[in-house]
Amino acid sequence: MIPWGVTSAFGRWLVELGALPGERALDDVLARQSERLPTASVAYVLGYADERTLAAVLAAATGRPAVVLDESVVDVTLLGDGGDDDWLRTQAVPVVLDEGTVVVAAAHPDQLDLGFLAAHAGGRPLMVAAALAVTVARTIRAALAARARGERLCPGVRATVAELPVAALVGIADEPLGAAASPSDRHDAPSGVDPARAAQAVIGDSTKQLDVRALAVSDVERELDLDDELPSQVAILAPRGAAWPTDGSWSRPGSAVGLDGELAAAVDADVGDLVRSLVAGPPVVLAGTGRVLIVDDDYATRKLLAKEFEPRGYQVATAASGADAIDALRELAPDVIVADILLPGVDGFRLCRAVKQTPRLRDVAVILMSAVIESGRVTPEVLLRYAADGYAAKPLDTIRLLRIVRDLLGRRREAARVGADQALLRRALDQYERGDEAGAVAALRERLAHAPDAVRVRFALANLLQRGGDHRGAVLEYQGVVARAPDYFPALTRLAFLYYQRGDVRAAVETWRRSLPCCADADLRRNIELFVRSLSA
Repeated sequence: MIPWGVTSAFGRWLVELGALPGERALDDVLARQSERLPTASVAYVLGYADERTLAAVLAAATGRPAVVLDESVVDVTLLGDGGDDDWLRTQAVPVVLDEGTVVVAAAHPDQLDLGFLAAHAGGRPLMVAAALAVTVARTIRAALAARARGERLCPGVRATVAELPVAALVGIADEPLGAAASPSDRHDAPSGVDPARAAQAVIGDSTKQLDVRALAVSDVERELDLDDELPSQVAILAPRGAAWPTDGSWSRPGSAVGLDGELAAAVDADVGDLVRSLVAGPPVVLAGTGRVLIVDDDYATRKLLAKEFEPRGYQVATAASGADAIDALRELAPDVIVADILLPGVDGFRLCRAVKQTPRLRDVAVILMSAVIESGRVTPEVLLRYAADGYAAKPLDTIRLLRIVRDLLGRRREAARVGADQALLRRALDQYERGDEAGAVAALRERLAHAPDAVRVRFALANLLQRGGDHRGAVLEYQGVVARAPDYFPALTRLAFLYYQRGDVRAAVETWRRSLPCCADADLRRNIELFVRSLSA
């Protein structure tokens, strides 16, 4: 089991489950943690989260309930006459006797001196719960001081009941235990939750049949992030996630094409003739390093850029005007166009719009350039209107420009790969539903041989193998999915179920616990917590 108190893994849980406000807080906590004061306790001391919130995360991480000691009332008589140092060394405190069971709050539940605790429990069974190390230490000292004063009870600083002992539990059992609770309210599980039903819900979710076609629009795949820290001289002004304007025909690249393949009337009047002249021609196919068309009426600029791109493996073509560029685009399909805005004849804005409204060229990246003196006219809104992918001010910073081109091509390749994966998934599922299970599996395996990081394809393969009864193969593929997408909940839960089914309960428990921060359904998360607890008992 992962030692949650002394590793960054538990810190990641704190962020995922909302107990820490973000990465900066996590870095602060991890920088201050130690063996004596683990992650959750540091977060508590620094004021990032209250004890109840952190205890709930402990419960999810350990698969056992957690005690909120500041809200509990300790039965001091359970300490017996043990030495103070022994209790402090154990880092555990007996809180309450509930229906014959001693509830113990422990900073490290898996490292307890059970012999010492059992001796003080008088032979009664122990129910060990997790608790923050810092509040355990504080509560032990307070309880020992109360014992020295001859008092029977030691209420926490936020305890609402001081007349009777009570343990405030969170996580798997969100209710108090002890004399303060009526017998009808005492349960090992949350009120209204049946452990058998919880198990049924977890297994049902882990085995339900998925429409793998839905993976084509899922967010499993890693998205490429463009560097946002580009200097103003060379900036991408339409970053990932920016919405295209919807009040013009430029609202979506290629939107001027109808289903019948004919150009629609939505083509802007000023580029209609250009688009019609570009409809025929070779398609854009990403190959090699990339093909770049440089369009500028300045000979020195064309030569400068060619000298930068060609040694890096790019295929370079040049044009001295917008009209020359249109002529070149009838015969070739570049991956990137770098064009000056103030071109003779067809300016850079019209060239960009014509490219983006031509079906076969709409995925070509277009970077516009202009002299610094003109740059004030080139706003993000203008670039969005013409669907430009980037902008570079002159004099050019060629190193930055090369990086922009590389990143845009990376996105193009990623989009092309995802598109190919989507098409393959649809074909494979069609095969599978026609009864050609072997053909569907073979198609997915062939794709993975060429693209081993295609997470959606790998998950689909694992899913089909699981449906077909090849559980060993499904385990291997699910393991491959979670290795590449560690927070993908469906893969984690299915992998956990297959471990459980083959009798590897420890691996199943650890994998279901790992899935908890990724589970968006609160009811299902609670069912997983309860089921995992039953397996760990």
